[in-house]
Amino acid sequence: MTMISFETRTDEDELMDDFSITDSRLTTALEQLRFVNRFLGGYGTTMAVLAPWLKAANKSSAAPIRILDLGTGIADFPEYIVRWADQQNPAVDLEIVAIDANPVTVEYANQALAKRLPDALKNRIRVEVADALNLPYDDDEFDVAMGAMFLHHFAEERATKIVKAMQRVSRGGVLINDLHRHPLAYFGIYTLTRLFQASEMMQNDGPISVLRGFRAQELDVIAQKAELPAFTVRWYWPFRWLLTTLKV
Repeated sequence: MTMISFETRTDEDELMDDFSITDSRLTTALEQLRFVNRFLGGYGTTMAVLAPWLKAANKSSAAPIRILDLGTGIADFPEYIVRWADQQNPAVDLEIVAIDANPVTVEYANQALAKRLPDALKNRIRVEVADALNLPYDDDEFDVAMGAMFLHHFAEERATKIVKAMQRVSRGGVLINDLHRHPLAYFGIYTLTRLFQASEMMQNDGPISVLRGFRAQELDVIAQKAELPAFTVRWYWPFRWLLTTLKV
């Protein structure tokens, strides 16, 4: 059995990074990620900071708050956010542009949102193909740029470039939710994906994602190289990091 090292980030590719996979292996994994994000801290970690920030911004903004979501996958984070916004009193007025580099994923996300959301909420989300390494947006075009379980797909140099671009396009700040590289996280997701008979892609990619995840000091280095102003890195259960410049 190969020894597993948690000291440095692995450069092993995930199956989801292979854009030649366009069949049910991909779409099933995208659906299953929705449950991972709901029950393993994905939504909760992001909303711990984003929710109070949005409530405060909503009070002072006459225009809709604009969010850019990078590496959106099935766009379940935008779906969760617009549902949450609609349930607030008063409702939070926002628009989300959700991007992914994989055209098949974007098409599937649009289909999924059309089925799951009423038109009024679906119209608040625009899912489009775009490259996070070459964002086609103007400076300060958005209030917030966010990414969830996305940054770990990139080695340090490219991750830094992405974070710097996120800062460029967002006048309010950035919010990055990603994985803590830790043995308990690795063996936990390894066990859960097999116990609940997750798809082949999930069983393969879940543990690799953890090995591609971060230690706090690694996120510090990326943030410093990206010249983020006054950022914080906080740990959230279970084994999540939240890097942000949003102030709440």
